[in-house]
Amino acid sequence: MKIKDNIPLKSVSGLSRVPEYSPTAIKKLMARLDLNERAFAFLMNVTPKTVRMWTAGAARPCSPSRRLMQIYDTAPGVIGQIIKAKEAPPC
Repeated sequence: MKIKDNIPLKSVSGLSRVPEYSPTAIKKLMARLDLNERAFAFLMNVTPKTVRMWTAGAARPCSPSRRLMQIYDTAPGVIGQIIKAKEAPPC
């Protein structure tokens, strides 16, 4: 069975595990993306309080949030694409 772009399903089956993001890793990601808590919260679709809790170690990001972090970590250019899509006039 194949998925889009002819990538074998076996190749993506290992992606089911989402990496952990520690408070330090989240802070490093925010710094690398040059985002403050508020901007990172907006990008992650959570509240700034949630980001503060993640960076303080008081809460752990859920799997979908960690997957988004993984995407932003490995392909930061996607953020520009998201911004451009938001700025585009509706169809």
